[in-house]
Amino acid sequence: MMICNPKALNHGIHKPPFCDEKPIDCLFEVKNHLAGETVRNDDTNINYLIFCRTGHARITSTLFHDEILCAGEVMFVPRGSECSGTALSDVTLLVHKFNNTVCRAEKCILSYLYSHKLPDSKVYCCKLTAPTSMRVLMDTVATYITDGTHDSDLWKLKHKELIWVFTRYYTAEELRIFFHPMTGEQVPLRNLVLTHYRKAEYTDKLAEMCGYGLHNFRKVFKKEFGMSPYQWLMMKRAENIKYKLSQTYIPFADIIDEFNFSSAAHFSNFCKRFLGDTPSNVRKALTEKETDD
Repeated sequence: MMICNPKALNHGIHKPPFCDEKPIDCLFEVKNHLAGETVRNDDTNINYLIFCRTGHARITSTLFHDEILCAGEVMFVPRGSECSGTALSDVTLLVHKFNNTVCRAEKCILSYLYSHKLPDSKVYCCKLTAPTSMRVLMDTVATYITDGTHDSDLWKLKHKELIWVFTRYYTAEELRIFFHPMTGEQVPLRNLVLTHYRKAEYTDKLAEMCGYGLHNFRKVFKKEFGMSPYQWLMMKRAENIKYKLSQTYIPFADIIDEFNFSSAAHFSNFCKRFLGDTPSNVRKALTEKETDD
């Protein structure tokens, strides 16, 4: 497996404008594991950037085998990929999750990845050595997490700052190889659905956003996902709302706005139907479960 090293780009040669895209499901989390404990991704429907702050771990996924992630390195695990491993020592990881294809707008450097895809899907570099600026950024993010002063708006800003660091300290070729699994996804429908489903409340809207006629969309969707689009949309909506409710710093009003509920009563009725209780009670139960664990 090839390991790419960062190279500062020459000033004035390669400076894309700052990205205006608002990433979906943009989260940062600190994960501490004792030596011998299992390390894994808990959601295969989301992209992971894993920064190793201290220690080292052996990680295997559907795209690579027995890679050693050491302190000062960053690893990319794309959505759709199972990932697990073992902490070889006490290890602290800072995990960044994002669920859309990052910075696909023309004004962003990562648009280069989509117009210059690698023809050979085997050419893939799963980890990079993080430059000092990236390590400082991760230290700052960890401080916000420790202090409890973060929110979704801050994480979106830090996501953009992180992409900015990637574009300044790695060559376009290094970025293309590192993020290749994100741009070279082999299942177009699944990629489209995972990109757009949060913006579509109903099947016809999702079909339109994915570029399909409604009848054909229902047919190919069921073949790909094993259930109807409506069933899948409700299941994912409930899963995502449940996760948001587990994050106690997120106000109900933000969840209502993000998921396009017409009112607090509409939100409450959805939670009762698909999560079994009111939003307040669901959040309370999730918080108590986390405390017990």
